[in-house]
Amino acid sequence: MNIKNIKKVAVMGAGTMGPGIVQTFAMNGYNASMYTRSEDTMKKAQRVIKANLQTFIEENLITADQMEEIMDRIQWTRSIPEAVKEADYIVETIVEKKDAKKGLFDELDRLCASDVIITSNTSFLNIYDIVPERRKPCTIIAHWFAPPHIIPLVEVVRGEKTAKETVDLVVELMKKVDKVPVVMEKFVPGFVINRIQRIIGWETYFLLDNGYITPEQLDLAVKASLMPRGMVLGLAQRYDFTGLDLSVKNLENKETIDPPLNKHPKCLYDLVEAGHYGVKTGKGFYDYSNRPIEEVLKKRDKMLLQVLRSTKKFIYERV
Repeated sequence: MNIKNIKKVAVMGAGTMGPGIVQTFAMNGYNASMYTRSEDTMKKAQRVIKANLQTFIEENLITADQMEEIMDRIQWTRSIPEAVKEADYIVETIVEKKDAKKGLFDELDRLCASDVIITSNTSFLNIYDIVPERRKPCTIIAHWFAPPHIIPLVEVVRGEKTAKETVDLVVELMKKVDKVPVVMEKFVPGFVINRIQRIIGWETYFLLDNGYITPEQLDLAVKASLMPRGMVLGLAQRYDFTGLDLSVKNLENKETIDPPLNKHPKCLYDLVEAGHYGVKTGKGFYDYSNRPIEEVLKKRDKMLLQVLRSTKKFIYERV
């Protein structure tokens, strides 16, 4: 399969990630089908994409005419055979349950030509032990990040039997749709970013649980230090500027209080048990209850777009 042969993309699943992913392909000139089992989910996904595109219009990234063209490139369906008919590239983004994914992979194997590229947007699961054997060379994990129509990163995680040609094609396609693909040479649960976020989470919960800092002050500290420095130095290169000898001494500092491996942090579980799940319920560590969720998401997206405008040139640049 050559990238020039990819004419149609099928996105399987219209939940949290599917709408932004299908929007990205449609914005970059690809015909794309959006599959979901539920009529309600389909209508919600249509509203989400229209709202996303309206934000892009307000930010002068597209015109109203282009919005219509983008929407016209998306085919909506509740039929798997219809969704994947003539599809050259498939994105699986259904529920994170192995049984459900295996059922879909088996059906895709029956419906699709042997050279169709199948990617999974799983954020954690090892799909390589449930994909039909003959599909493994042209199957790969390509994990996008929310909001997928804005955040550049896509983690491309190869399996033991994934063909090099598949890796190369997915990387090339991601770049073509203005994403930043990062290749992992082998599978590890959580890949790169979710593993790092998990470790950051333990320290975050430790500091909040023990009253060292408020959520607002913690976020201010991170946004005023780690985040801008990270855009220039990332993680590994930062240690070169700190000094590797000093980094060793920091690890050996016996006065440092490391957080315990607490899998039941009070600050998190108290909120969840009270029914506060974050933006989607109107309250989490912050209170969003005085604004519609659409307004909160739009403000987030506009701020992210502003950040990316000023920092995008640094992504590939090294000091």
